[in-house]
Amino acid sequence: MERSPLTSDAQKKSIVDAINTDDRISKLPNDLLVKILSRLSLKEAMRTSVLSNRCVHVWKDVSRYKRHHGHLEKCTIIYYPYQCEDGMVEAWIRSLIHVKHIKHLTLKNFICPFRPNPTITLDLPPESFSHPCLDSLTLSRYNIETSHAFDNCWNIKKLELTGISAGVGVFNVVLVSCPSLEVLVVDINCHKGRGLLKIENPNLKFLYLSCYNIDAIEVSSPNLDILTIGNLLCEKEKVVIASPRLQFYRNYWTTLYAHTSYSISCPDQEKKSIGHEFLMRRSRDFLSEFASMSVSVDLANTKEVEMLHEILAACPREMEELEILFKKSNSPRKVETSIARTQKQFWEETKPFSHANFSAYTVRLSNFSGSKEEFTLASRLITQGMVGKTMLIKPLSFSPSNKLEIEGAVANLNELPKGHRELDIVMV
Repeated sequence: MERSPLTSDAQKKSIVDAINTDDRISKLPNDLLVKILSRLSLKEAMRTSVLSNRCVHVWKDVSRYKRHHGHLEKCTIIYYPYQCEDGMVEAWIRSLIHVKHIKHLTLKNFICPFRPNPTITLDLPPESFSHPCLDSLTLSRYNIETSHAFDNCWNIKKLELTGISAGVGVFNVVLVSCPSLEVLVVDINCHKGRGLLKIENPNLKFLYLSCYNIDAIEVSSPNLDILTIGNLLCEKEKVVIASPRLQFYRNYWTTLYAHTSYSISCPDQEKKSIGHEFLMRRSRDFLSEFASMSVSVDLANTKEVEMLHEILAACPREMEELEILFKKSNSPRKVETSIARTQKQFWEETKPFSHANFSAYTVRLSNFSGSKEEFTLASRLITQGMVGKTMLIKPLSFSPSNKLEIEGAVANLNELPKGHRELDIVMV
């Protein structure tokens, strides 16, 4: 076999030249390329930016051919760091908020495994996010040097800060600048000077906390219904949660595993809270495996029972601990209408908690009085294998009038067939 007269380098060059010769698309004029890309969806057009150096910026002109009239409900922008060097992304953000009157905006710094990924500093003009139509804002993987973009953000009701780095002082000013927040997700790294993170908001219903490089946390939210803890790398004595609705027997945020505290409330029988709806939509993000949960519920309120059923159905398959605290309503029970089913019909027809697919190593039933509803719930947890090792029952009180009733209920629970043979049922 004769050896090719071309050297190895020459062979490679000839192949590259052949490829370049066949790449007729890159040789087309910009206007024609943009017209071709305009036939793709905007997401598909953006993906062509990685094909060649020529294609990096061509997709940005596609908007000339894709005219959208009217306002926008929702938009997500995911981009590479090098794509924001010419101010294009900033112009898009300004247009979406102040021209298109976007309601739900998500901005994400995309991590590409094939390109260097420097941290993007989100440097926007003052009051960039201040517009009455912008209701929800999500920021992911940014560095924030100042809080100016959040000035006067009375409009934002849901704010998600995930993978955000900033000084603790910047975070504090951002949160103060958004006084109308009802849902707040804080997954942050305080890289410039440690200090105290303060969250004071009377409107908050849902709060997720995961904080690194921070000295202390103070939360003061009188209407907070749901608190979810991811990671808090600070001393437990320096975590202060002042939320009167979240009154449980243990401070679970001082443990090493993730925890959710939820005080179920439904004053309007026809409408569930914004915090509950958010948690149910994002349960996979906030209810993690081997975590723990504390829930308080009024079993006399059928709507709250329905919400509890939804929560337990969304729980991960294996949990460390579950606490259910029974709230006692002092108000007389309202007369049920044909629309609002009686409690007896509700428990018999819907059979709540019959098909929840989880198992908690330990289950605590607090404020147990031995009522029919409490006994029904406890029995279903026991017989269907939702309690792995121990059920701890803490009575509401031990007065002569109810002591025998509570002891009798616990004895009957011990007689039930158990989903786990080694299950212990103990009154504490």
